[in-house]
Amino acid sequence: MFGSRRVKTVTIVGASGQVGIALRGRLARERLTVRPLGRGDDLEVAVKDADTVVHLAGALRPRHPSTYQEANRDTVAATCAALAGSAARRVLFLSFPGADAGSANPYLRYKAEAEQLLRDCGVPAVIFRCAHIYGPPERPGPTASALVAGRRSVVWVLGPGTQRYAWVALEDVAEVLARAVLDPDAPAGTFSLAGPHAYQLDEFVRHINPGPVRIRPLPGWAARLAGHLKPSLPWPMVDVMLRDCLPEPGTEDGATLFGVTQHPIVQVWPHP
Repeated sequence: MFGSRRVKTVTIVGASGQVGIALRGRLARERLTVRPLGRGDDLEVAVKDADTVVHLAGALRPRHPSTYQEANRDTVAATCAALAGSAARRVLFLSFPGADAGSANPYLRYKAEAEQLLRDCGVPAVIFRCAHIYGPPERPGPTASALVAGRRSVVWVLGPGTQRYAWVALEDVAEVLARAVLDPDAPAGTFSLAGPHAYQLDEFVRHINPGPVRIRPLPGWAARLAGHLKPSLPWPMVDVMLRDCLPEPGTEDGATLFGVTQHPIVQVWPHP
């Protein structure tokens, strides 16, 4: 499926996060140079001779003193500036469903602004609006791990628990990105990246907690109030978690485009 011009070097911005680690593991099987870029590394040098750049830096819950703008827009602006003097033929980016430059939610607003920066940077951009990601039981990731009861028998969920998420498996996200990296003729554009099934939040909680678990919903008004009062629950994150997270109508499915058969949750989290 891959084009005739082999990709030799890929730079990953935000390589130490959940997706970055998984992508690096997937690309380790290929004959190419992978440059994982962390904070403090020279972005311009790392990007200059890369065939493809993957931008994974971003945060739904930025760590102080970082802000939503710094984490989700300014990091992309820096990548775009570095791309201007590079030989890169493609840039990949993980965005989020509902990204909207007119949104009152800064996470969604800055994701949309970041998308536009990439579209305007002069390098073909492959943008995936990626739903909530979950990893396997041994490394579920930040979103799913908050829903694992562990020794507790109670899981608190934001909102009624009836909001629907099209959870996408970490392995599948890494595979889609890898195929987009490896194919120098991959089409540019904005695509959906979501799991094969949508689950109500409480259904997902019950599946990843096969033993007895009590689900305690925090009403929307209380969750929003907590989001304004508790630094650990910033209101933009609360707002996102209260919404459905589904593929956007009219957006082509990225997994189908790159020929990836996705894993259902029963394969990723099999019941004992």
